[in-house]
Parts: sequence; C-alpha cells; structure tokens
Amino acid sequence: MLKQNYLPTRSKQNRSLLLISLLILIYLFENSTVTSYIDNFIFSYILKPIIWVGMVFLIWNLPKFRPKAKLKHKSLLYFWTFNFAVIYVIITIIAGLIDGMGKSPYSHSPKGIFINIIFVGTYLVGREFIRNYLVHSFTKEENYLVFIFAALIMTITKFPISKYLGLNSLKSTVMFIAEFFAPEFAHNIFASYLVFLVGPLGSIIYFGVIQGFNWLSPILPDLKWITTALVGILCPVFFLMSLQNIYLKITKQLKKREEDDENPISWAITSIVSILIIWFAVGVFPIYPSVIATGSMEPMIKPGDVILVKKVFNIDDINALKVGDVIQFKRDSILISHRIIDIVNNETEGLYFKTKGDNNDSSDSESVKPQDLKGTIVYTVPKVGWPTLFIKGDKNIDLDSL
Repeated sequence: MLKQNYLPTRSKQNRSLLLISLLILIYLFENSTVTSYIDNFIFSYILKPIIWVGMVFLIWNLPKFRPKAKLKHKSLLYFWTFNFAVIYVIITIIAGLIDGMGKSPYSHSPKGIFINIIFVGTYLVGREFIRNYLVHSFTKEENYLVFIFAALIMTITKFPISKYLGLNSLKSTVMFIAEFFAPEFAHNIFASYLVFLVGPLGSIIYFGVIQGFNWLSPILPDLKWITTALVGILCPVFFLMSLQNIYLKITKQLKKREEDDENPISWAITSIVSILIIWFAVGVFPIYPSVIATGSMEPMIKPGDVILVKKVFNIDDINALKVGDVIQFKRDSILISHRIIDIVNNETEGLYFKTKGDNNDSSDSESVKPQDLKGTIVYTVPKVGWPTLFIKGDKNIDLDSL
C-alpha cells in the first residue's frame, strides 16, 4: 500500500543525498586502482572498518528517526526477524544436502574469527545505518517505492565493479542476476521493510545471523545457481509477507477476513510446492525429466513421451550399468537416450559403451564415454511432452542444462 502524504524536507533530502554520495564514493574507492598501492590486510581489516565506523558516527549525530513499530511491539518483531534468519540458514543447509556441501574458505582460528567479526560487523552496521536513514528520510508510511529505491542502491553497491564488467554474454548476465543480484535485491527489500518497522537493529539481526553462518561455519552449502535463485528470492518475499502479517495482527490493523485472505502459510505451501516442481524440472534432484523428440527408441519410448532419468553420480554407478540398460548420454549439446548393446573395457581406450536405438537399423557410430553419461531411464510417461515438442518444433531438444 503506497502512501503519498509524506514529503521529506529539503534538509532531509540533502542529508540523504550526502549519504548516498558517500556510499557511492566508498564503493568507487574500494573498486579503484588506488587500493592496489595499499597493503591488503591494512586496507581490508583496518582502513575499511575505520571508514564504516566513521559512517556510523556521522549518521548517529544526525537527527534521529522513530521507526513505525511501537516500543512494546519491537521485542516480538526482533524475535521473528531472528527466526526468519535462522529459517533461511536451515533451508540453505537442506538445499546443500541435495546440491552438495563444501569447505568454507574463511579462517576459523580464534584470531581469524575475531578479525572477520570486526570486518563484517563494521561493514554491516555501517550499511544498515545508511539504509535506515534513507528509508526514514523519504517516508513515514509503508511505501514500497522507497523500499525498492533503498534496496536497489544497497544491492548495486554490494558487488564489485569487476563483477559487472565481466558480464560479456547474455548467459553470464542471466546467471549473475539469478544467482547473485536478484536474491540480494530480495534480501534488501526485506531489510528495508525491517528498518522502516523497527530500525537498523532489525536488519542487523537478519543479516548478522546469515552472514555469521557464512563466515563462521566450517562447512557451507555449495548450491547450484538455480537453487540459489529460488531460495534467495522466495524466502525473503515470504519473510516480508509474514512479518507484515504479524505486525498488522499485533497492532490490530488486520481484520479476520483479510487475515484469512493474506495468510502467508498458504502462500508458503504454494511456493514450496512450486519450488519443488521447478527443482524437479531443472534436474536438482537425483531423478529428472527429459522430453523425447525422436522415434529411435520406439516402441518403448515414442516422440512426445517424457522419461525419468536417474543420474549417474560416480564410478560405482557406471560400473553397475549392464547390457540392455537404456541410458541417456550427451553428444555435443544434445541428450540421446539409447540402449547399451555392448560394454568394452581395454587398456588402450579404457571403458566405453556401444549403444543402439531399438528402432534403428544399426548401432550408433560413436561410442559413449563415462564422462558423457547423464543417467539411466527408470520410467516413461506417455505423451506429456507434446507441448514442449510443439513449441520447439521437430528439432532435437537441447537439454544440456539438466
């Protein structure tokens, strides 16, 4: 709900523009060649914390703003903010158990932890103080245009300039937006609502828990870009809707009928189901779907059928394959599903598979190497892939992203 009945004074506008200018100057300084002449440790762990502490001191001495929520409601809102951050961490861990986990690149010695807390803490507090001042300078009421504006500034200045300059293709741009920019923007929208509601402490709690896990945990989720995009976008949106619902309820602004209509639980269930369907379709799980475009495996598999493919993960899975199994393998950018007719393993060429389509007169001209294997066909769903074939035409479907 947008409110247009609040206009910032000229002095507030000037102070906000000053803070935005300082934030941009800090960002440009951090990404300039000047930093190459400064010792990396001194710059990262001494100079940058001093800069952010200076920003906090500057904002602390500016006129104060009162958050939207009353003091008696803040403790409950802080509690839920902390819970949402923990929920996000748990969801990323669960996703990591599916996609994989990796060793943290950060130091976990007592000295390393202390230094990282200083580095991350000053950076986080400084940015959230800036966010808080910007949001409250431009609105006293719930105004998502202001939240989006603040979120956009904080998101753009989050990533180094080199990251933007490295986007030299449509694919890299799409993946950057999906994996990094859009999730960060979603988190920043929620953080902007938090500072509007309870002040900078709310967003510091939210980001502090998430960043604390990322910097202090020895093992971190190693997520695929599509997983990062889905979790990173949908979770903050759900948190925003839920916290808004909680605030309206405790302030008695939400009527019973509106509460039923805007229940975030039903939205969460729908979102989770949607996420699972998308994950299944793009191959996040051990079994993924694939549309058959040709009749080379008729009568077992016909054009327009969807096959369910069980992924091959390791050498044990490869060694378990036998003559007669129907496998899916990659040739150039095309996925082909044919039957194994022979398995060869010799010293000169190593292990490879000879394959043939059931409906073909001869075997495939090229053998299949283990590195080209995608998985084995475990089930066929007739005809449900026809819409995909209709859209793609008669050409083989490139499913290399699976």
